[in-house]
Amino acid sequence: MDRFISFADKLSEVTAKIFAWLIIPLVLGLFYEVIARYVFKAPTVWAYDLTYMLYGTMFILGSPYALCKDKHIRIDVFYQRFSPRQKGIVDVCLYLILFFPAIIVLFVKGIDYAAFSWQMREVSSAGAWRPPLYPLKTVLPVAMFVMLLQGIAQFIRSLRLAKGGK
Repeated sequence: MDRFISFADKLSEVTAKIFAWLIIPLVLGLFYEVIARYVFKAPTVWAYDLTYMLYGTMFILGSPYALCKDKHIRIDVFYQRFSPRQKGIVDVCLYLILFFPAIIVLFVKGIDYAAFSWQMREVSSAGAWRPPLYPLKTVLPVAMFVMLLQGIAQFIRSLRLAKGGK
């Protein structure tokens, strides 16, 4: 179990660190758009698509890392007063009731969503540039797979806490 937890943590960390580099083309693209639009009065046709594609990819592939580091938002009004064992019990229940069903649905439907997009070679209709969307839509099932692995690791940690471990 410890090897699986370590693997899931490392996968989440490596994935987040690799895709965090997308911030550079995102900022450069937006900087270029601002200069082109406001200085030269010649806005680009690609900046909007670039923005949502890069930011969406960074956000969704960084989520497993946030889960790994326990940085997701939770309502701490009651939770912070719980003992480690009580926190483990609550987390186990919530992983089973909320997390796993949602992530599994997103993963399975995401595969269908991406496969259909690849099959029809879907392109964006939001702008004049019309970039391909199928690589972006592939990010969803990939991210949900990494999230599922990280969720299993977190679930195991919560089970250990629930049993009175550390």
